[in-house]
Amino acid sequence: MRINILCVFLILSLCCAGAYARPQKRNFDSGSSKDYYTAAEDNDDVKSKSINPRKQKYKKQDAADLSKVEDYYFSGKLEKAELMLNEILLTYPDNTEALEMKNKILIIKERLFVFKRDTAEDYIVESERSLRDGNYYEGLLYYKRAVDLMPEIYDAQRYNTIIGELNAQALRFRGSDRKQFLLSVESFQDGNFKRAKSMIDDLSLRYENMADYRGMVDFYQIEYTNKARTRDYFIEALSNFKKGRYENARSALNYAMAINSKDLDIALLSEQINLELQ
Repeated sequence: MRINILCVFLILSLCCAGAYARPQKRNFDSGSSKDYYTAAEDNDDVKSKSINPRKQKYKKQDAADLSKVEDYYFSGKLEKAELMLNEILLTYPDNTEALEMKNKILIIKERLFVFKRDTAEDYIVESERSLRDGNYYEGLLYYKRAVDLMPEIYDAQRYNTIIGELNAQALRFRGSDRKQFLLSVESFQDGNFKRAKSMIDDLSLRYENMADYRGMVDFYQIEYTNKARTRDYFIEALSNFKKGRYENARSALNYAMAINSKDLDIALLSEQINLELQ
């Protein structure tokens, strides 16, 4: 009898131990019960949801930055565009759009450097020719245009020599006419052809050699008035370029180039259009 009671006791003990060994149900939601694995999957979902908005935020920020880069690109501010692209590529080195834009900018910068170098050299040749002829108006005008394009070609010693020779030429004029002559050269050099013409016309009444420069100033005044026409064609070309109408942009820009083929803004837009038409 005692043996039977002991057996029953052992059986009951084993049943209780088995009950405690079973997995316990836990509530993770109000009104719903899930086991550990389901809860772990939900936890991963929560984590992924907490990460995705940040990724979307980065994507939106990336798009906004690229839009700003395009604004700089269209405005001809290549250095600013490249600087912003470098920042984007530090975070997203495989960003295809940023890499393509960076490649375009590098190509255009190289071509612009060649354009500026060649144009500046042409201006220096014209400057030296004019100075040999004693024409300090065009001599200094072309020298300034060359230095504006390529500041590194500025030669202080050469420039001081030119000014010294100019001051020697000014000794041919009397009294206040000497200052007026120097001011007329300075105005012409700065592109203020209207003011230069007024002073040259006045000096030509008293000095025969100044009559030779009257026609020259008239020619450059036409160049000055042509700037408005050039700008209109340029704006039309830029507008078409921004809209993706590259053929129309090229057509309008050709008119601008026919008036002034040495304008830096025109050269830049021309290279941008060429890249899209390739």
